[in-house]
Amino acid sequence: MAGNMDMVIRFSVLIILMSLVVFGVSGLNRWLYVGLSGRILFRLREDVYRRLITLAPDFFGRWRTGDIVSRLDGDVAEVQRFSTDSLLAVVNGTLALVGSLVIMLLLSWQLTLVAFALLPLQVIFLRYMRPRVEKGSRKLRERSADVGSFFFETLSSVKFIQSMSGGNREAARLSNLNYAYLDDLLHLQIITHVTGGVPGLLTSAATATVFIIGGYYVTSGAATIGTLIAFSAYMARATGPIQTFLGLYVAYQRAMVSLIRVQELRDQKATIQDPKEPIVIGSRAAGEIKLDRVSFFYDEAETIGLRDVSLHLPAGQKILITGPSGAGKSTLIALLHRHYDPKEGGLTLDGVPYPDMALKELRRIIAVVDQNTILFQGTVKDNISYGLQEATLEQVTEAAKSARIDDFIQSLPMGYDTEIGERGARLSGGQRQRISIARALLMDPQVLILDEATSAVDQETEAEFQDMLDEFFTDRTRIIISHHVDAMGKMDRVFVLRDGRLTEVSP
Repeated sequence: MAGNMDMVIRFSVLIILMSLVVFGVSGLNRWLYVGLSGRILFRLREDVYRRLITLAPDFFGRWRTGDIVSRLDGDVAEVQRFSTDSLLAVVNGTLALVGSLVIMLLLSWQLTLVAFALLPLQVIFLRYMRPRVEKGSRKLRERSADVGSFFFETLSSVKFIQSMSGGNREAARLSNLNYAYLDDLLHLQIITHVTGGVPGLLTSAATATVFIIGGYYVTSGAATIGTLIAFSAYMARATGPIQTFLGLYVAYQRAMVSLIRVQELRDQKATIQDPKEPIVIGSRAAGEIKLDRVSFFYDEAETIGLRDVSLHLPAGQKILITGPSGAGKSTLIALLHRHYDPKEGGLTLDGVPYPDMALKELRRIIAVVDQNTILFQGTVKDNISYGLQEATLEQVTEAAKSARIDDFIQSLPMGYDTEIGERGARLSGGQRQRISIARALLMDPQVLILDEATSAVDQETEAEFQDMLDEFFTDRTRIIISHHVDAMGKMDRVFVLRDGRLTEVSP
């Protein structure tokens, strides 16, 4: 360009045009990258969640909630970050490395060999450090799960902790967990620093060697100073991608730890599954239930569960099952709702074996109102219509009137659109149970199971509930589990469940 101003201007304009191109391409690149990253994150998280919600309840008794959430959140995000960041880094790095390497070979193949002579040593060192990075990463993820479990456990039990004056004790426990996490974090930081720093030192040694040998070539006249400067510039551009690739090797080990933790959730098998060709009961549903010598145990010693239970419950009967705590009442309900399959014997609904029915239809025909009322963040209408989302406001209102809670809902600031807070925190125990009963009434099941469903109300209100249920479910099968025998009204049959055995007694 010497002495040619037109050429200078053309190159200056070209610089501006290339800047505009880079601006547009980098914006498109960021948009595509964020979109791909988000889709990978959400798809993986949804895939694991769909597997989790098919698992039997005992899985969630064996696994800590905080650990599950840690895997769904932190570990899935770690896998997502690596999968997208590594793809971007590999593409960009490969282009920069190949281009720089070609020019370096054209300038001096001897110096190129010197520049990459220590690369095998860097790879060997990283392979040596890999298990240490993996062990430290796994331990840190487990510490994170410990902290998460602590928050889930204590924040859901604040009232109890306050009543037992345990606030200081729990704060001290959190402090211990935090310091344990910090110790492992600092340990992993040292390992990561050494793992990334040593290859950098070897790269610096290779660079210094190139300058020494290149300087010798220049002083001996075998090469020009311009060649050495150009080679050094392109070597610096090639070093960046190499360091990125070596860093990806370490990141890969950390991502694999998270991937294994996520895979442990995905590998959990659902013991209860829909048949390939389910038998449809449809409008023939009447609510006749049979249990034929059913046995089910939670433990191998066969001490906790049900033993040899037989029961024929014709459609429309109203029965009471009572018994001491731990006798197996909740287990019986879990079997009737097919959260488990019996170890021995079988169950039928309207003559159809349980394993031959679709779970969705079975749980539409049989509704359970549990003593532990489950409500979600959302409106009153959302919670009542949870089992029948297509229900209209008129249907929801009718169910609420039947459950004797419409007047209370209408008094709320926004009526049925009022937010009830997390787990219905803004409602009393009796109000939550009435909403739960309204939800069951809206589903219009053929079989209604009440598991201590009125335990949060007084006996007078409980008797009112029973009158209401007799009115709206007079031709439906009702299974009532309660310790308050006197408030249950007239029963067709009464059973006592003790030590896993069901015995019929006189009503």
